[in-house]
Amino acid sequence: MAIGRGLAATAVLACLAAGSAGPAWADTPTMSGNYTATATTPSGHTIDSSWAVNSCGNGCLWVKAGLGASQARLVDGQWVMDTMSNVSCTDGGYTLYGTSTHTTWDPTTLTGTAAHTYVTGACGNPPGFTQVDQLSIKQAS
Repeated sequence: MAIGRGLAATAVLACLAAGSAGPAWADTPTMSGNYTATATTPSGHTIDSSWAVNSCGNGCLWVKAGLGASQARLVDGQWVMDTMSNVSCTDGGYTLYGTSTHTTWDPTTLTGTAAHTYVTGACGNPPGFTQVDQLSIKQAS
């Protein structure tokens, strides 16, 4: 099963992360341009998605992925982004906005996690089920 084609989140609801960008933003590497985000599921399946990233102010990134977009905020030294994601099942099933996805990544290493919590049952998983994917982000060439 693939969660909304990884982090493409074709229809994203921008839910801002709790907290604010602290004064450490000035020392934090920023992101700008095109990136490939690779999510690796617990079973080892990888899903690539294209991100277009722009600054939206101090400690703020605007991430466009697929048909949707969302803000990432710098919280406690990590980029944090919350979205709703679509679910594509291996049997061909599809659930619009099937998960709430909490994504965090380190601004220096560009690695982190995407935790997908099902808001409705899909792909044989009940509501409330959480899958955590490993995330690696690389600037596109």
